[in-house]
Amino acid sequence: MIGNMSDAEQIVAGYLAELLTPAPVTADASPAQVTVVAIESWRNTAAQPAPETPTVPPRYLLCVAAGVRVAVSMADVTHMLPMPPLTPPRNASPICLGRWRHPSGEARVADLAAILSPDMAGAPAPTLVLLGDRRWALACEVTDEPVEIDAAHVQWRDGATTRPWLAGMSKEPRCGVIGTAALIAWLEQELGP
Repeated sequence: MIGNMSDAEQIVAGYLAELLTPAPVTADASPAQVTVVAIESWRNTAAQPAPETPTVPPRYLLCVAAGVRVAVSMADVTHMLPMPPLTPPRNASPICLGRWRHPSGEARVADLAAILSPDMAGAPAPTLVLLGDRRWALACEVTDEPVEIDAAHVQWRDGATTRPWLAGMSKEPRCGVIGTAALIAWLEQELGP
């Protein structure tokens, strides 16, 4: 044993060494003297279906802009912070408030109020919600903690030509449900890449 170990450490090290060292089997041992222990026998059995786990409704961040409350999936929210100073936008669209440089790149900041209702562009937006791959962010107001929304309580929209980013309407809590991928695709179409 190692000379610097305490007595307790030596005892534990010796115990572990005994456990990890296979017992020698002598040539004259009969099968009656050898005990076979099945370790992890579950690996050799037929696959059993996993017990059903209750599905947890996805969590959504409730954002408010232009007096309208919408839900953005927390799976698509990368970060949330107080509205930082922005670099002015490159185009004159009221939807784009500007650009925000962050540690991993730059995000274009879209005015959620202008997206929901163009005549409400420029409404106060104290929060920046960074989305997905961090190339887009929403300027809005976040008033509550994230909530769970049961898909059964959402009236989903299919093939909508107007507001394709509006995935549906939730009955509880009462709000619109944003399809983040559709919103980003719409923003890139409206404002260019």
